[in-house]
Amino acid sequence: MLVDQRDLELQHAGEQVLFAYQRLVDAKDLDGLARLVTDDVLLERRGVEHLGREPFLDLYRRFASSDVQVALHTAGNVEVREIGTDADDVRLRVDSAFLALTTHATGEARLMWGRYRDDVVHRDGRWALAAKRISLVRTAVVAPDALVSPDADSFGPLTHT
Repeated sequence: MLVDQRDLELQHAGEQVLFAYQRLVDAKDLDGLARLVTDDVLLERRGVEHLGREPFLDLYRRFASSDVQVALHTAGNVEVREIGTDADDVRLRVDSAFLALTTHATGEARLMWGRYRDDVVHRDGRWALAAKRISLVRTAVVAPDALVSPDADSFGPLTHT
């Protein structure tokens, strides 16, 4: 299958918005998230839709004020395809699988996995997130006594501390 230059550019653009989103969430950077999304961004989570920048940011305000100490999001199986072009913008669909890990002030860690289905648009000379659909498959809680020290040797016997 031959891939042309435009396909590569669109793949890169979609991935860059997805990866920027994850970095900004992990950093609890609300200003960065506000700049990343369109005014009319759609957030769909747990079967409920929220429309607009402020309702979108409300989720991340709750996250930023939570007891999460460290957050690490990653996405894989990223598929980008063009789903529309009109006079105002180019629209991409960015589908991916995600894994997120958070550590909490209470000592536990949580692993969450699922799928993203995002729409990314090129508008006013920049790529922006126009829709974020989060389908969480599962969350696993790791108890504090099951975690090992960051200094533990990941290749040898584990010692719990």
